[in-house]
Amino acid sequence: MSNVCTTAIVTFLGYILLYGVCWGTDKTDIEKYKKKIKLNKYTSILFFLWPRNEKVYWLVYIIIITESVAFILVWIAYLLNIVFLYKILINLYIRIYLSGIVILGIIILKKRIKDFISGKSR
Repeated sequence: MSNVCTTAIVTFLGYILLYGVCWGTDKTDIEKYKKKIKLNKYTSILFFLWPRNEKVYWLVYIIIITESVAFILVWIAYLLNIVFLYKILINLYIRIYLSGIVILGIIILKKRIKDFISGKSR
C-alpha cells in the first residue's frame, strides 16, 4: 500500500484535473443538440460544484459520478487498511481518470476540428 502523500496526490489532483476538464467540456465544448441529462437537486449538490440550472452532457455526468464514487471507495479502503481492495480500487480509479480524459479530449478535438473546417474557429 502506498503512503498517504502518494495516495493524496494521485486521488486529489486527479479528481481536480478531471473535474476541470469535465467542467470545461460541459460549459463550452458540447453543442446544444447533444444528448443531455437533467440533474435532480441531490445529484447537483453532491457531485457538481458549478451551478447547474440546465442539463449536463451525459458523458460528463457519468465520468463525474463514477470518479466520485471511486474516489470515496479508494479512501475508505486506504483508511481501513484493506490492501487488496485498495489496489483494485486505485487501479480502477486511474483507469477511470485516464479513459475520461482521453474520451473528453477526443470529443473536444473532434468538435474543434469540425469548427475549424467549417470556419467557425475562434
